[in-house]
Amino acid sequence: MVRSAWPPSITWYAARSRILRRSAAEAAGYRLLINSGLEGPLLERIPQTYHRNATRVKHFILNREFGTVRTVAVFGTGRGGTSVIAGCLRALGVCMGTLPHAYKHEWTPIVRQADNSVDMTQTSQIVRKMNENHELWGWKFPSDVFHIETVTALLRNPGFIVVTRDLTEVALSSLARQSVPLEISLNDTAIVLRYIAARMRYWPWPILAIPFAQALREPNALVEILCAFLQIAPEEAKRKQATDFVQPLTRGYRPFDAKSDQLHDFSPPLDDLSDSQNLAADFSVRYSKEYFDQFEGLISLATAAAEKLAAQIRGPHELAIATETTNEIHRLFQAVTSETGNQSLEEIRLSSSKEWRIAINQSMERLSTMAREAAKEALHSPGNYEALTRLYRALQLLIRLRVALEAALWRVKPGER
Repeated sequence: MVRSAWPPSITWYAARSRILRRSAAEAAGYRLLINSGLEGPLLERIPQTYHRNATRVKHFILNREFGTVRTVAVFGTGRGGTSVIAGCLRALGVCMGTLPHAYKHEWTPIVRQADNSVDMTQTSQIVRKMNENHELWGWKFPSDVFHIETVTALLRNPGFIVVTRDLTEVALSSLARQSVPLEISLNDTAIVLRYIAARMRYWPWPILAIPFAQALREPNALVEILCAFLQIAPEEAKRKQATDFVQPLTRGYRPFDAKSDQLHDFSPPLDDLSDSQNLAADFSVRYSKEYFDQFEGLISLATAAAEKLAAQIRGPHELAIATETTNEIHRLFQAVTSETGNQSLEEIRLSSSKEWRIAINQSMERLSTMAREAAKEALHSPGNYEALTRLYRALQLLIRLRVALEAALWRVKPGER
């Protein structure tokens, strides 16, 4: 008697599932490449080349089938590692501009007009000259990502290198290098990354995405990845120069021909100070408007909540709850503004709804004055974040005040709003 082969075994199901998954992936334009020594597989679009000697750095390439790159633009966030990639490309012999910055390796062919729009005539002339003089060239200027689609038609066989870096690392680097408040770095970096990611979905050109932190630890692998992406074969001396340039213990900007033991920051301190001050002035103007708009919208909501709570104070119980709210904001204000006088540390004692209303109005007026003065100063920042930080703290205190008032309302009249 012949045993039936049905139902199939678990092994048959597993094998069939693998085949279907592979077929689905290939139908979507992917090849599954098992990467020994790494966690999990890498997916690359067919028909891309995969270099086993470069697998120590996780990365991916999109749209390899769209041709060979002859104009490469490096994009990423500020403090995101784009200078290292641009410097490495220079060391490999790729022209990264007519006169790139010696240490930041920045240059741009895009000419901006006074209103920040692109001067297409001048830009096209620069691009044409670069095409005439160089078979392969590129540039790094992070903010150009907001203009790249305007000038793409001028570029010959463009391709993009997108450098990614952990948000926390970027924020800490920005704080240490340029004194940028952490909350601003996190927000600004996320905005730029979201913008780049949204456009990567539709760019029909080759794109290499590479993580900065891992690339910095593996300079040899990084060099191989860049060479493979651009399909170049530089001489051994240039490869060594590139790997010497990419050093994990680097303490700042370096020229592309720096030696492996030259880890100090080559950038002049006065240049760094000027960059930091310019950035602080720009951020102060931009974020002060946003913060003050938020403040003005919230102050009316907080006022309405205070009026509701005042109307509910009919006895000692409700007054005690409302007074707790006032004292909480009083203590927070002391902590934020560093007011430590003995008188300011005393808790406020109130005996009536009228007294409480006066006290809460004073707290909100105090916050409003703090916000107005800080917002005015931030618009003319001398190159630091002092005024912007005061405005930010006023906004935070107002948010805490509104939430405390809402919480008090729930305690006074649970379930009734």
